[in-house]
Amino acid sequence: MRPFSFFLFLLEYGNMINRILIWINVLLFLGLLLIFFELQSVKMTFLDDPVLQHFGEKKEDLINRYGQPDFQGSIGGPGGEILFYKNEMMSFIFAGESDVVNNLELYPGKQFLGISVGMKFDEIIKIMGSPKNRGYDPYENDYTIVYYLGKEKDGMGEVEVWLSASDDDSPTTKAQIFWKKYWR
Repeated sequence: MRPFSFFLFLLEYGNMINRILIWINVLLFLGLLLIFFELQSVKMTFLDDPVLQHFGEKKEDLINRYGQPDFQGSIGGPGGEILFYKNEMMSFIFAGESDVVNNLELYPGKQFLGISVGMKFDEIIKIMGSPKNRGYDPYENDYTIVYYLGKEKDGMGEVEVWLSASDDDSPTTKAQIFWKKYWR
């Protein structure tokens, strides 16, 4: 092999190595972009859900949006008021004489967090993962699964989701969503 052709071989081999390194860098950059966008989607919180965005909403704003409720009444326990909208299949609860929604109750057909009231516990678990608790609730005389959303503090989640059914393998009949962070 002549020295000049050996030099051309090295030059061509070097160009090939450079192209490979450039493609590796491009792929690494695209991988980093993918990781970045994946992390951005993780930052979206459960409170971005359209149903849960009602927390903190005032009664007047609800009435402006949905009209007069199909049922309006007072609640026991801490006191307060409830507004039920049949078309929305949900109740807005102003517990503790609050002037903002701090609890919600959803009924069959209502969707939130990627699930629908009326699904069975096992179907919900496939979507939401393992619950905080699952079993018989003697207070309500039904079966429940419970999820804590957000940061847990003092044995409570920021938001607690209680889904109820008549037995462990029946469709859920309601979801009660408590904004526990509101009370802290």
